[in-house]
Amino acid sequence: LQQGPTMIRWKNAVLGAAVFVAAHLVVMAGWREWFRPGGDFPPWFLNSGRAVVLTAVLVFIAGAFVGLTTRGGRRESLLAAGNLSAGAIVAMCVVLALTGPGTLFPIALAIGAGVIVVSCLAGALTASAVSGG
Repeated sequence: LQQGPTMIRWKNAVLGAAVFVAAHLVVMAGWREWFRPGGDFPPWFLNSGRAVVLTAVLVFIAGAFVGLTTRGGRRESLLAAGNLSAGAIVAMCVVLALTGPGTLFPIALAIGAGVIVVSCLAGALTASAVSGG
């Protein structure tokens, strides 16, 4: 069964979810020592600039990976990055729901989704440009 141009790439979506969860686990493990939040905030990647950078870098690397491993040029790389983003965003929503969303959760979801999508697409586009796709 060959995938068409609009099919979901489940491997990429699962990879996106795994990358976000891994980033969150690192944030939780080193919350006070590495990320130094400016108050008594719970471990969440948007509660610390360093945690935002860590998450964005990991998602960028995953985006570059799917961009390099996807055959079919720039369009396929962007589609793969979209699936990667979707998986990471679903994981972000689940993590936020499990940790307690708070009153500003719609804003947290929107900003978090923006960070994820921009990082994934930037990684995929960078990989596509480097590989000549």
